[in-house]
Amino acid sequence: MNEIETMATAHVKFPDILRDPEFKDLVRRKIRVSVALSLATMAVYYGFIFLIAFHKGFLARMVTENITLGIPLGLGVILATCLFTGIYVLWANRKYDPSVTALKAKLGNK
Repeated sequence: MNEIETMATAHVKFPDILRDPEFKDLVRRKIRVSVALSLATMAVYYGFIFLIAFHKGFLARMVTENITLGIPLGLGVILATCLFTGIYVLWANRKYDPSVTALKAKLGNK
């Protein structure tokens, strides 16, 4: 049984869910975390693109005999994205998912 069928069989009306203060708080928290992590990702990515476009000389500096500064910074962009994804997954597993489960249980008992 999928989520929509579960809610339908529990006789919970969609407008009731939308009016629930816990649901509204849950939506606000998810938006806040998603926007913050999206902005952080965009800042890192577009910062790197800005360096490529306007400061090529900076990225061309040699770090070792065969590696320029652009290579580790590019890898840093990729690792930052992985880090931000990990932060979201950790937050979702510890905070969001338990809140969703509790809200489903609460609304299913109406």
